[in-house]
This record gives sequence, C-alpha cells and structure tokens, in this order.
Amino acid sequence: MIKNKIIKTSSLAAIVILLFLLPTILSGNQYYLSVLTLLIINILLVSSLRSVTLIDQISLGQIGFALIGAYSSALLMMKAHLPFWPAMVISGLIAATVAFVLGYPFLKVKGIYFSILTLLTAETFRLVAFYWTDFTGGTQGLIGIPSPEPMTLPFLGIVKFNTINNYYYIVLFVVLLCLLITYLIERSHINFKWRAIKDADELANSVGINVMWYKIVNFTIASFFAGISGSLFAHFQHNLSVDINSRFAVTTSIYLLVYMVVGGLKSFSGPIIGTAILVFLAEISRPMQAYQPIIIGIIAILVVLFMPYGLAGIPSQVREWIRVRRNSKIFTQIIKKVKRE
Repeated sequence: MIKNKIIKTSSLAAIVILLFLLPTILSGNQYYLSVLTLLIINILLVSSLRSVTLIDQISLGQIGFALIGAYSSALLMMKAHLPFWPAMVISGLIAATVAFVLGYPFLKVKGIYFSILTLLTAETFRLVAFYWTDFTGGTQGLIGIPSPEPMTLPFLGIVKFNTINNYYYIVLFVVLLCLLITYLIERSHINFKWRAIKDADELANSVGINVMWYKIVNFTIASFFAGISGSLFAHFQHNLSVDINSRFAVTTSIYLLVYMVVGGLKSFSGPIIGTAILVFLAEISRPMQAYQPIIIGIIAILVVLFMPYGLAGIPSQVREWIRVRRNSKIFTQIIKKVKRE
C-alpha cells in the first residue's frame, strides 16, 4: 500500500515537473504551447463537469458558466480596470452565484431533465451575450482583452504575461491549484454526503442530510471552477465571440461530455486522461478535420462498450482480468487433482 502511494506520488511529481519544463522542451514553439494551454484549460472545465456527477447529475451547461466567467473577467479588467487576479476570482464567484440561484429550481429534477435544463440555460447565456451589443460586443465580439499585468518574481525580476510562453505558467499554476482544491474537497467529509445522495437521496434525506442544500453546494462549487476556466480562456484568446461556431456553442458541451466519459467518471484522473488523449488525437488527425467527429464518436462508443470505467479504469480492469485468469487456473488445477484422486 505504501509502495503504491510512493509510486503514485513520484509519478505525479514527475508529470508536474515535466509540465513546467515543456516550454523549454518545445523551444518556445508558439503553436504547440497554445494547444497545450487550451488543453489545460479544458481539463479544468471537464473536471468541473465531473464534479456534478458526484451527486448523480450530468450538467450540459458548464460551458455557459465558463462563458459567464470569461466575460466577467474580461469586462472587470476592461471596464472596471481591476487587476487580473482579483478579476479572475470574482468572475468565478459570479458564475458560482448564478449557479447558486439556479440550483434550487434546477436540482429539483433529475437525469435527462436536469441535463436539458442546463443545456438550454447555457444556450440562453450565449444568446444574451450575442445580442447584448452595448455590454458584450454582441455579434462583433469582445476585442482587446488585456493580458495579466506584469509581476515581480524572486530570481526572475519583472515578468510580463503578454506572450503565450509566460501565460502558459499562469494557466498551469491556476489549474493545478484548482485541481488540488477539487481533489481535497472530494476527500473531505462533504463528499460522504454527496455519495449518500448519489446512492439513495431519499434514504439520505431520511437520516437528516439536507439533500437539496448539498446538491446546490456541489453545483455552485463546480460552476465556480467552470467560471475560472472561462477567465483563463478569455485572457488567453484576447477576444471573445459567441456565435454558433464559437467555443461557447452547444457543440462544445457535447465534446466536454465525451472527454469525461472516455476518460472515466469514477476516477478523479478521468477528465485529465480523456481530455489529454482526445485533444491529442484531434491534433494528429487535423489533416482529416472533416472526419474528426466520426473518429471521436467511434472512440467514445468503443470505450463505453468495452471500458465501462473509461481509460482511467484500464489498470484496474487489467488487474481484475489477471486475477480472474489466475483463479480460473487454480480452480482448473484443483479439479484435475480431484479427478486423479
């Protein structure tokens, strides 16, 4: 047990170190760093989507809360002249507040009804941003979103974040911190209540758990991190658009769900693995861009059919297969021995 923990911790530390060294390894390649930055932002967004599944719900509206976070952060810097860091945190809080207000009516329904509600809400947010020309730029979009202000760092001096090489580190730091907080929340006492609600909400209510309150808390926390991902995206892209082909369209919600399912719902690392692999496949299949939805769809179908716990569950499935094979051989040997006797 201790050996496994040491191996996991060492592997995680090696991955984090590698991520911090990647800009140097890639020799400052702007394209690959841009893809990697967007990948890391997507990991946070998909992880927020998985958080909602802890109460046995599937939200198709996380991209809507990312939209709120993106526009809030951008406008707070452009109109209110706030620095990047407080603007980012406030944008997450605004998304969380909207989720808190919507939580009570939305979470009274379950399953497909909740998913449809969140999907329609995200589309409503997009249409409001699309037609509110005076505030969001409307069809023209929001242009000229500023980069984070320079910071004075020990041993490095003044560091500017108007290039992807340096902004990558902000994204990496913020996402790693958010993932750590999410991980700690899942290991805290509150997750025990969420698990009880997921397994049997009526029974949980009968033993004194305030089911609706804990559902709202879950939805609010998940939306906060979705808002943070939107903020990071806004200052990465430097402009925002909400037309039907933009990042905030319905199609993105479907892709986020696919990333989560392919990676695995049961594991905390599922969204990370699913997003990383499918984004990588999308990049290498870029010459066949017209067939990308088909390729991703086939992968999703195969994973659902043959890997019920997603790609993150492959090691446990392999161990289970080995155990069954070993037990089968032992049983066969016992039968043969009994027959000889």
